[in-house]
Amino acid sequence: MTNGHFDFKKALRFETALAVLLLITFALYVGNLLPIQFRGEIFAVVGLVGLVPVARSAFYSLRNKKINVDLLATIALVGSFASAEWGSMLFINLMLVGARILDLYTKRRMRISLESLVKLKPSRARVIQGGQTKEIPLSEVRVGDFVVVNLGEQIPVDGIVSGGSATVNQASLTGESVPVLREVDSPVLSATFVVSGNIIIRAERIGAETTFERMIDLVEASSNAKTRMRTSAESFSSWYIGITLVGAIVLYFVTKDTRLTLAVVLVVCADDIAIAVPLAYIAAIGTAARRGIIIKSADFLEQAGKITTLVVDKTGTLTLGKLSVAEMQSFGETTVKRVLELSGIICARSNHPVSKAIIEYAKKNGCACNPPEHFQEVEGRGIVGTDTDNKKLVIGTLEFLRERGIELGDEVYKMAARSVSEGNNVTLLALDGKTVGMFALADEIREGIVGSIDTLKKTGVKEVVMLTGDNEGVAKNIAEHLGIDKYYSKLLPEHKVFVLKDYLGKAGRTVAMVGDGVNDAAVLSRADVGIAMGGIGSDAAIESADIVLMQDDFEKIIELRWFSKKVSDVVRGNFVIWGVVNAVGLYFVFTGIFGPSGAAAYNFLTDFIPIANSLRLFRYNKKGL
Repeated sequence: MTNGHFDFKKALRFETALAVLLLITFALYVGNLLPIQFRGEIFAVVGLVGLVPVARSAFYSLRNKKINVDLLATIALVGSFASAEWGSMLFINLMLVGARILDLYTKRRMRISLESLVKLKPSRARVIQGGQTKEIPLSEVRVGDFVVVNLGEQIPVDGIVSGGSATVNQASLTGESVPVLREVDSPVLSATFVVSGNIIIRAERIGAETTFERMIDLVEASSNAKTRMRTSAESFSSWYIGITLVGAIVLYFVTKDTRLTLAVVLVVCADDIAIAVPLAYIAAIGTAARRGIIIKSADFLEQAGKITTLVVDKTGTLTLGKLSVAEMQSFGETTVKRVLELSGIICARSNHPVSKAIIEYAKKNGCACNPPEHFQEVEGRGIVGTDTDNKKLVIGTLEFLRERGIELGDEVYKMAARSVSEGNNVTLLALDGKTVGMFALADEIREGIVGSIDTLKKTGVKEVVMLTGDNEGVAKNIAEHLGIDKYYSKLLPEHKVFVLKDYLGKAGRTVAMVGDGVNDAAVLSRADVGIAMGGIGSDAAIESADIVLMQDDFEKIIELRWFSKKVSDVVRGNFVIWGVVNAVGLYFVFTGIFGPSGAAAYNFLTDFIPIANSLRLFRYNKKGL
C-alpha cells in the first residue's frame, strides 16, 4: 500500500511539472514572448521532454508486438516538430499529459475512497492484559487478545463480542445505513463504528487479514486484472491505429500534403476512447464496492447485466437461513417433555441447522441437552445414536427413518403430510424402532423477495430457479409464494452441481448462481457468474464467488444489474461521442478550417467529453432502476 502511494506521488509530480512547463511555453508562444533566435531550441527541449514517456511506451509496445495509442502520438509529435507546427506539438503534449494525469487520478480514486476509511482507523488499541486495560500500538495486537471499544470509536480488528453490547454502523463495508445490534457471540468487523454502547472483542483477524483490508485488495485487483473488456479495448485500439496509419500514408501519397495528413492523424487519435472505456468499468467497480458489492473483475460486471437464468440456493438467500421449531408433536405414550429430552441428547453434537433449531427449542423448555455416547450423522439426512439407557435413537427425515425400518403409523404419516403442506420441514424422532415425536421447522422468507424477483424479471431475467435440500412440499410452497419458475427439492450439496450443469453452456443463456458461499462454494465457482450473498466476514464467500454482496440483501442483485447496465450504456455512449467528434473534426480538416494546430487543439478539448462521461459512474444514482 505504501509503495503504491509513493509511486503515485512520484508519477504525479513528474506529470504536473511537465504540464506546467508546457503551459508556460504555450503562453509565451501565444503571447509571442519567446526570443526568436532561441525559439527552435526551446521548442526542441520542451518537445523532447514531452516525447520521452510517449516514445518509451510506444517502443515497449512494439517490442511486445503490439500497437498502442502512444505510437500514433509519437508519429504526430515527430511530424509536428519536423514541420515546425509548434502549436500542434504543444497541444499534443498537453493532451497526453492531461490524459496521463487523469488516468493516475482515476486509478487512485477508487482505492482512496476506501483508504480514506483506513485513515480513520486508530493507530492504537486498548487491550485487556493481566486484568488491566492497556493502550498499545495496533500493530502489536495479536489474535486472541481482548480489545475494548467504546462509543464513537472505530473497531480495529475482526472478532467476536465477548462482553457488553453495542450498535454498530457497518456502512463502510456493506453500504447499509441502518446500524445493527451486536451482543455477546456476535461477529464484528474492522473499519465499522460503535455508535452506541461499549464492547469487548476477542480478536480473530488482524492487520491485512481483516475483511476490510481484503475487500480493498479485491477491488484494487479487479481494476488491474486482465479482462475480456480490457483485451477487447486493446485489440480495437491496435486495429484502429493500424488502419489510421495506413490511411495516413495513403492520404499523403495521394495529396503530398504533410499538414493535411498530420491534421487528420491528430483528429482521429483514439487516446480518449482508450482511456474512457476501462475508466468506466473502474469507476463502476469502485462505486459498487462502496455500496457493499465486491466485483472481482470487469468481466463479471459485464456478465451480470446479461443474466438470463438466476439459480438461487434457498437457505440464507431467499430465506433468513435460521430454522425455528414451529410445531412439536409426541406420539404414543411418550410425553412431550420426554421427546424434548431425547431430541436434545441426539442433536447435541450436531452442527446441522435442524439440530441447532431443535437444541435451541429444547433448552428454552428446560432440557439439559447432554451429548450421546454413540453418535453417527448422515449428512443432510439424519442422526443415529443412543440415549442414557443405551436405547437406540434415530432422528431425521421420514425417508431416513423408513430406510432404517422404523415403525411409522398412519397418525405419523397424516401429521407429517399436513405439516409439509403448510410449508414446514418435518423431522421425526424414533426410540427403539418406534416413532415417538415430530418437529415441524420453518425458515422465514426474507422481506421484499417477491418484489425483487418481479423486478429482476422486468430487467431481463427470464427464469428463476430454486435449489433446496427441503422436501417437495416446502419447496413447492415457497416457489409458488415467491413466483419462482422452477425448483429442485431434496438436494444434497454435491447434487446442486449436476443441476447447474443442465443450464450451463446453452447458446444465449447466461447463468448466475446465488448462494451464501459456504455450503455451495462448488456451485458458485462453476456458474457463469457466482454471487455470494451475505459475504461479510466469510472466507468461503470471498474465495468461491465472482461477486460478493457484503450485506444479506437480495435487492443488491438488482443494484448489481443496474451497475452493469449503466456501465454498458456509458461505454456505448462513449463510442457514439467518439464517432461524432471524429466526424466533425474531419469535416473541419478537409474543409480547411483546421490545420495541424487546430486539429490538436480540437482533439485536446474534445478528449475530455467521453472521459467525463465515464467519471459519472463514480456517483451513485439509482434513478430509473
